[in-house]
Amino acid sequence: MTEAIRLRSAVVAFLESLAVRYGRRPRTIQTYRTALQRFLEYLASVDLDPDQRTTADLDPGIVRDFITYLEGCYREEGRALPAATRQTYLAALIGWVNFLLDEGLWELPAEEARRLVRELRAQRGRPSPPLPRLPQEETLEALLQAARSRPPSRSRRKELIRLRDLALLLVLRSSGIRVGELVALRRGDFDATQGILWVRHGKGGKERLAFLDAAAVRALQAYLQARDAGARGKSVDHRPLFARHDKGAGDQTRPMTPEGVRRALITLAREAGLEGTLTPHQFRHYFATRILEATGDLAAVQDLLGHASPTTTRRYARVSPKRLRAVHRQAFGESER
Repeated sequence: MTEAIRLRSAVVAFLESLAVRYGRRPRTIQTYRTALQRFLEYLASVDLDPDQRTTADLDPGIVRDFITYLEGCYREEGRALPAATRQTYLAALIGWVNFLLDEGLWELPAEEARRLVRELRAQRGRPSPPLPRLPQEETLEALLQAARSRPPSRSRRKELIRLRDLALLLVLRSSGIRVGELVALRRGDFDATQGILWVRHGKGGKERLAFLDAAAVRALQAYLQARDAGARGKSVDHRPLFARHDKGAGDQTRPMTPEGVRRALITLAREAGLEGTLTPHQFRHYFATRILEATGDLAAVQDLLGHASPTTTRRYARVSPKRLRAVHRQAFGESER
């Protein structure tokens, strides 16, 4: 059974194992410590506080994008990431990932784990793709079509899963909230009239509003009405907004976990006939880039995402080619002279 631990503790455990289990030399251990400390700083920059979040919150996509983040840091300093540094940092990261998987500290499907390690190894000899990895519109539509195509079921449990997963996709798409924030939501945090979510457990304990489009509001209302029909009293507001409906949950209304959200997306991707899937974090990338391309307002994106620093938000300015093209045309137009 997977045992999730805090991300910083997972790094410490790995470093301690290098000498005891693998007999690595002190110099190698120190090098890996430096590399993984930089990785922990990267996790904090993408809203995964290593002292608060656990390995259950870790997305393969986030791990995969570390080297691209590092390249960007070096580029801002006016220099390139040295090949030796790339090799060393990837060796440390691959070793840590394998340690988590071997020790049962990170629950990841076997095929996804193999693909992640394979892709990390492939980064040793070439520059990484731009950060962040953006989902294709067609992939999003395929997932939504799969969710909408599920037929109603006479089984209450299966019917609630059907309604929940559609609402889950639409909320992730239109709100931009973190998966940890999503699973912490309660029914009282949802205002259907205004189409908003009160995010009361954001990074750093900060509260903010998240906005939903009409499709997400309708889907969420349908799910909650089917799930809690006839329920009355203030206690209803304290129930999870998104609940488990697997057999293990029984008759209790237990909140989904980040891993449960990922499994739901994997199942939908399989039903849609997709080779890969979208992680919850990629929905956040999609949301940020769509807002930026529509408005060009980085400050608004920062507030909507709940970023404490504008530096984190500026990543999206580098992956919005439509916005960059619009800026270029504004300056140069279509002139060929």
